[in-house]
Amino acid sequence: MARGTYPARTTRYPAAAAEVGTWLPRLPFAGRLWLLGGLPVGLVLMCSPTPVWVAFYTFAVFLEIGHSFSPIVFAWTNGGYRRLIFKYPRRYIVVPGAVFLTAFAIGAATSLGWTSFQQPSHDLTGQSYAFTNFRNPFGLMVSLYWAWNIYHFGMQNFGVLSMSRATRARPRRTLFRIGTWQVLQPRAWAVACLAMTAFAMAILPKLVESPGLRVLCFGLVFVNHWVVAIGLPAHVENTLDRSGTRWRGWGFVLGVLLLGGIGFVWTAPAWVWRAWGYSIQAEAPDYMLISHVVPVVLSLRYGLSFVHFLYDRYVWKMSDPEIRALIGPALRT
Repeated sequence: MARGTYPARTTRYPAAAAEVGTWLPRLPFAGRLWLLGGLPVGLVLMCSPTPVWVAFYTFAVFLEIGHSFSPIVFAWTNGGYRRLIFKYPRRYIVVPGAVFLTAFAIGAATSLGWTSFQQPSHDLTGQSYAFTNFRNPFGLMVSLYWAWNIYHFGMQNFGVLSMSRATRARPRRTLFRIGTWQVLQPRAWAVACLAMTAFAMAILPKLVESPGLRVLCFGLVFVNHWVVAIGLPAHVENTLDRSGTRWRGWGFVLGVLLLGGIGFVWTAPAWVWRAWGYSIQAEAPDYMLISHVVPVVLSLRYGLSFVHFLYDRYVWKMSDPEIRALIGPALRT
C-alpha cells in the first residue's frame, strides 16, 4: 500500500468518533435502557461474593413476575389504553381471558390426575420445564411457553433496535417510524435477533460452566429483558404525565414489583425453601432459583406469561396508528 494513503486512513478516525459522539446523545431512552439494563448488573455480580448473589436472585423473583404484570398494568392504568381496551374488548379481554382460563384448566386437570402427567421424583426442581414431555397437555403447555418466551425475548430486542437506529437513508420497508428513527431491512434484523436470542437462552447456558460467566449471561439476557419491560412503560408514563412529576413512573415500577411478590408462591431461591422447612439437596447453592412442581399453581404462572405475551404485542405494536399516536411522542426521547 502506498504511503500516500496513510493520512487518508488516519483522518477517518476523528470523523468516526465525531459521528459516534453525535449519535449517542440522540439514542432514545429505550436504547439507553437496553444497553445499561443487563450488562452492568452481570459485571457487578461476577465480581461480587455469594451473599450478593443470594440477595440478587431473591430480588429476581420480583423482577421476573413483575415484568409479566408490566404491560397488563400499563394498559389498564393508562387512560389512553383503557379507551382502546373497551374499544377492542376481544383483543384485550376475551382472548387473553380465554388463554389464561385454558392454562388454569390444564393445570387443574393435571393436579387432579386426569392426564398422563407423572410427578417428578423430587417435588422441587431447578427447572420447571425439565419434567415435561409431549404426552400430556401440561407438558405441551410448558413447551409452548418456553418456545414462545424465546420468541418474545427476541422480538423485544428487535423492537428496541427499531427504536434506536437513526439513518438518513430511505428504507425500502420499515417496521415503523418515529420521527427520524427507523430500521433498515426489518425482516432480516428480526430473524437475526431471534437467532441470537435463541442461542443465548437455549444453547449458551449448556456451553458455559463457570458460575461467574453464567451470572453474566443471566444479566445480559434475562435481567436486561425484565428491566426494559418495566422501565420502558415507566418512562412513557413519566413523559406523557403533564404534571411534570415523576411519581407516575416510579409508582408504576413499585406497583409491578410488589405484584411480582406473588411469584414466591411457586418460585424462590434455595435458601427461602430451606427456611420454610423444605428439604433441598445440599449441593444446591442458596441463590439457586427453584420451582415448586404443583401443576395447578404453575399453570397460574404460565397463564400470566401467555397474557403478558399478548399484551406486550398489543401495547407496543407501533405499526398500529392508534398506538403510534398514543405513545409515539414519548418514544422519541
